[in-house]
Amino acid sequence: MAIIKQIFAHFSSKETRWFIISAIVFFITLITETTFAIREHSVFVPVAGGSYHEGFVGQPIALNPVTSDNPIDQEIGALLFTHLGNLMNGYEVSDDGREYTLKLKENLKWSNGESLTSDDVIFTIKTIQNPDAYSPLQKSWQGVAVERVSQLQIKLTLLSPYVFFVDNFTSLPVIPKHIFGSIPVQNFRLSGYNLEPVGSGPYRFEKFTKRKDGFITQYRFTVNDNFIGEKPYIQNFYFDFFQNVDDLERALTKHDINAFGTSAPLSPNISDMKGLVIQKIPAPNYYAIFFNQNSNPLLRDDSLREALIAAVDQNSLVKNALGGNGIPVFGPHLVFENGSIESGDPTFNADRARVLISAFKAKNKNERIEIALSVPDAPFLKSAAEYVRNSWIEVGVDDVTLRVFNSSDPTDSTVKSRDYETLLFGNVLENPEDLFPFWHSSQRAYPGFNLALYSNQKVDTAIETARQSGIESRRNAQVVQETSLITANAPALFLFSLPYTYVHTPSLKGFAPETLGIPADRFNDANGWYVAEVRVVQ
Repeated sequence: MAIIKQIFAHFSSKETRWFIISAIVFFITLITETTFAIREHSVFVPVAGGSYHEGFVGQPIALNPVTSDNPIDQEIGALLFTHLGNLMNGYEVSDDGREYTLKLKENLKWSNGESLTSDDVIFTIKTIQNPDAYSPLQKSWQGVAVERVSQLQIKLTLLSPYVFFVDNFTSLPVIPKHIFGSIPVQNFRLSGYNLEPVGSGPYRFEKFTKRKDGFITQYRFTVNDNFIGEKPYIQNFYFDFFQNVDDLERALTKHDINAFGTSAPLSPNISDMKGLVIQKIPAPNYYAIFFNQNSNPLLRDDSLREALIAAVDQNSLVKNALGGNGIPVFGPHLVFENGSIESGDPTFNADRARVLISAFKAKNKNERIEIALSVPDAPFLKSAAEYVRNSWIEVGVDDVTLRVFNSSDPTDSTVKSRDYETLLFGNVLENPEDLFPFWHSSQRAYPGFNLALYSNQKVDTAIETARQSGIESRRNAQVVQETSLITANAPALFLFSLPYTYVHTPSLKGFAPETLGIPADRFNDANGWYVAEVRVVQ
């Protein structure tokens, strides 16, 4: 210090100022260069830690993926129950394509430490097949024989080859036999384990909280140390529940939650909000208007159905009725390519529609064309229905009555009893190449999803052939034939596909799915999500 004072004593006041300025510049440059060097030779890496809150509108009912068809249960269950495909070491297929022998990994455990074996897999499948379980997965497992080979091996035998069966068993959520095995399947929904589940996924149940009126407000999950895969980075995963969208959005703006997902278009409150990451992920779904020719005899006329299809501009509907949130579709087969969806050629031709309507009225002595259009009580669907209504009236339809119903009300019979003339509804395609659930004649009655009550023997044959063909080129040829026949018969007006939209704060990293089959699939890689990171020098 004395030396520094002696040095400064020989400086003039001007030299002292320049020395201090030079020293400051030197140190700033040194710090800046060091910072740049660290940034150039280091990277951020995820580390374990932190918490994450995701919001839902609605309530969990039973966190049992085998018996519950509640979407919230299915989404939460994706964190708690591992798909069979992730529990396997592989499988073998017989030459005739009917027998599949699956081999489980060793040392699998449930979150409570009990062993997970082939007995759990067999129990799960037989529960699904039991009609008293009312499992939403039952149709996918009809006619499948299951046999125990060993503690780690299972044999599945089909009545006939089914090329998409691999998707069925790899996506199967497995439930614990030691928990549910002693409970009559009719009483599964009464079990406390539906709200306090034991699973095998990356997270395990910690606790839930509820109000005095029984409304569950939050679930808390923590890392499952017995998970067979890579352990999650996020230590505590919360699900927060709200009674309506307004409360959910308010929680996001107040930073009470970090994220939410939706299959519906976003409200302006969220889409215009700064500081959020909005990811739109293509999903294999389409919304269409299905014509019930049994309910309204007018719809049996091919030219009238063709006119109703030609009257609607799907591109304009997406832009004006959905605010640009959606992708126009023109047929039942969706092709995913480069992050987009294609489904055939546009069908809009208003002039053609007017000509067909005029010809229909002339042929039927100016009979009034009156149509009832049923639509679920969802704002974006009602907006789309209004657009279609106006489009039909513009080309000469005399009256279109909108009938709004609550699709989430179990007592509503609109869809179950096919109580509609035309129905605006959505189809989710588990496999875009398999049109069986929606267009095979065997699926016309509930719980099938052939909402147009469509029947065509050539289409049935093509669908069945495609399901059994292991050669991709032949299968594709059958799908092209199916699509061409269905489009020519005009059983439905195809409208749009909606992406799955995930809204989250920038703190979330590692979420990057290219496509989603169902919303629950977003959690397939949840063990790779992270909210904490550190810089590491390379």
